[in-house]
Amino acid sequence: MLAELDAGATVLAPTRELAAAIFDAIERRHLAAGRDIWPTPRIRDFGSWLREQHERRFVTGAARLRCMEDIEERYLWREILAEDGRDAGLLDPQGAAAAARRARRTMRDHGIASAALAAAGGEEAERLAGWIHRFERRCRDLGCIGQDDLLAALPAAPEAVAWIDSPAWRPAARRWLESNGRSMLAPAAAGPALAWECPARSPDAELAAAADWLRVRLSQQGQFRAWVLIPDLAARRAEVADAFDAALAPRRFRLDGADASAPYAIAGGTPLADYPHVAAALEWLAMTRGPVSFERFSALLRAFGPQPGGAATAQLALIDAELRAAAPAHAPLRGWVALAQDIARRRGTWPCAPLVRLAAVRESLEEASGAARMSAWIGRWTRAFDAGPWAVREHWSSAEYQSVERMRELFASLAAADSLFGALTGEAAGRLLACAARDTVFQPQTGITPIWISGAVGDPWLGYDALWIAGLSADAWPAPIEPVPLLPVALQRLHGVEAASAAARLRTAIDLGRRWTQRAATVVFSLADPGEGHAAIPSPLLPAPLRLLECVPTPRPLWQELHALAPRLELLHDVQAPPLGGEESPRGVATLRAQSLCAFRGFAASRLRCERLARPIPGFNALERGTVVHGALERIWRELGDSTALHAIEPAARSALIAAAVAASIEESAARRDPGSRWRRRERERTERLLSRWLDLEARRTPFWVERIEAGCQVARHAGLEFSCRIDRVDRLADGGRVLIDYKTGVAAADWRGERPANPQLPLYATLTGGRLVAVAYGQVSAAECRFVVESDRDGALLPERRRTPLEGARDMQELLALWRVRLDRLAGEFRDGRAEVDPAPRACESCHLQAFCRVGDAESGDPESEVQDV
Repeated sequence: MLAELDAGATVLAPTRELAAAIFDAIERRHLAAGRDIWPTPRIRDFGSWLREQHERRFVTGAARLRCMEDIEERYLWREILAEDGRDAGLLDPQGAAAAARRARRTMRDHGIASAALAAAGGEEAERLAGWIHRFERRCRDLGCIGQDDLLAALPAAPEAVAWIDSPAWRPAARRWLESNGRSMLAPAAAGPALAWECPARSPDAELAAAADWLRVRLSQQGQFRAWVLIPDLAARRAEVADAFDAALAPRRFRLDGADASAPYAIAGGTPLADYPHVAAALEWLAMTRGPVSFERFSALLRAFGPQPGGAATAQLALIDAELRAAAPAHAPLRGWVALAQDIARRRGTWPCAPLVRLAAVRESLEEASGAARMSAWIGRWTRAFDAGPWAVREHWSSAEYQSVERMRELFASLAAADSLFGALTGEAAGRLLACAARDTVFQPQTGITPIWISGAVGDPWLGYDALWIAGLSADAWPAPIEPVPLLPVALQRLHGVEAASAAARLRTAIDLGRRWTQRAATVVFSLADPGEGHAAIPSPLLPAPLRLLECVPTPRPLWQELHALAPRLELLHDVQAPPLGGEESPRGVATLRAQSLCAFRGFAASRLRCERLARPIPGFNALERGTVVHGALERIWRELGDSTALHAIEPAARSALIAAAVAASIEESAARRDPGSRWRRRERERTERLLSRWLDLEARRTPFWVERIEAGCQVARHAGLEFSCRIDRVDRLADGGRVLIDYKTGVAAADWRGERPANPQLPLYATLTGGRLVAVAYGQVSAAECRFVVESDRDGALLPERRRTPLEGARDMQELLALWRVRLDRLAGEFRDGRAEVDPAPRACESCHLQAFCRVGDAESGDPESEVQDV
């Protein structure tokens, strides 16, 4: 081969994968010889070489038809089948388009004439003939030639070519090479190989065995090289990567960047649309069309900072947190950008460079309307992406660079097909681009690796130290027949289509088995039990004699390997935070509630501000619904004033009063976050029905008049700390006794009792109410039930039928108030002094979001290594 290259010949391989492997082998040969520079070897896969020759002839005028890009062919086939599918009732026009394209390629490769297809008869053959005719007519109308027609359009070899001997050649290509090629290059022969058989209990165990065996060989032999064949690689790519990472590169994802490389590479690739920067660009386009959910915009906003940990990134995170409390569930991208800018202005961080750039990109993507050529859309998108998701390249990896460059190549292919696509709306052009990115399989160049994993069942051609061939059970090898869809099976067998004949499959399997044993000194043939108690039977075509390879470790996923390699953590019980500083302050009753439930929760929630991030939902959320109810009741009781007025008001007037109060309260809430007119109307109707039921309950009460309602912020002092409070309502009874009421729109319970009350809200409010307090109560204003949850030292304090409560053993409310003050002082003192022990009250963890921080679950598990608290 080197002699042919030195003589100026181009070496042709049947597949891109094999061409790349040979190219790497030549580079390794030069490096091993100590060379620093050498001529770039002309190694081409046959398809790329054909296209290259046609493009040269097209430029010089020797060829009149432009070669279609792969994306153009897929689009044209889909268009033809979609048009026909509307009349023929095709269930899957896109699948039929792919099958029709494959069938036409098979006809070209095996010399099946269109007349033979027409003569074969049958509905499928007739439809296929019609589709092929329409495809070829459209190609002529567009002045294009399909990629499958390039070989027939090439009169003779335009340059000296050599070609490698491989069973992967298509028949038409092999015939042309035999007539026009200068020489056929025979593959290397390293055998006969020492053959091993490796049975495995499961497919996962088979992968683990291969990875572990290769790890051992790689550690024993410095220049070890291996070729691994996994026939179902496309379906198991993620499992393969996980198994080989666990055995060969468990540390390559460490944050410090150490051991970042892997000694293996996987052939084939994944859809271009799955790569992060390509996915970000496609997401941008998708978000310019129609409403955008908060989750999608939030992800876009937080990813738009110039670099992790920078000041701009922190600004965007704070803007995101504020949006969560005031944003709708859905809005157009334009609306989201405007909301983010308003928040930045209020925070005094405007202009915020990432937001300015985000707004510019959004305007660039949305500025055009109507229809335009694909090339015009591509130009606009490229400018927008370069200013947006592709603007900051300093931290990109090699794979990220390569994926974006491949996307630019896809742009160029689409832009060249204006005559095919015609004028498109922005939405249609965006869908076409997204479809093209999903259809384009991309594999970043990773350099030369010792282990190459392939899914192409074929001859590796090059010599290796070892081969591992997986999946060689009796039911999988030789491979079962898989006739090409749409082509009559008899016609396929007549023209030697290998996949349609069991005899041809058998010949291929025997030939490949012979070739495998000649490519390496050691070959391992593995097979996996299918499960459910069934054992796999080795293929009868495996060479004899076979040695049994007992190397079947238990499958170990990568996360398990990383856990085993993790350093042992130091055990540290940290239960004491610094005392409260002079500039720190509690957060009202929320601080005492959290401190009572768990001292660590009080410290984290009030001093570290570990708040649960809000999430905008359609309509009003639970907090907003509660605010609407509070506001409406405040307005109602300011109008009524006492129970006498409630009894005297006419039903129609009462309904009008409720409606006006609810409408005003909803408008006030919507000024902070407006979920839309439909949700306002639904909430108004719901709240009116709810408050009518609540007033029916209040009408049954012992006579009262409202002394205070939403009286503004008050301050309670305990253990030297001040806690701000806002009491919903205080009523006065006929004998001068006072009743404290706090509204709850969820299910309420007497949660203020005990040494560690779940909610010390009512005790705290009670200390501010003044003398003659005879009852405290939650007013449960809920669709489930309207009721009072009461603590009182007299009968009938709220409802005539209600009796006094046990008062936790106190004689009256004044003695209970004294007990509550002691508890509040203790909780406030613990918070002030920095007590931060992880000591949750019963069921406290059910309402807490800090488990990943306090690690209470690990501590309860009894694992001493997991008791570390990262405080």
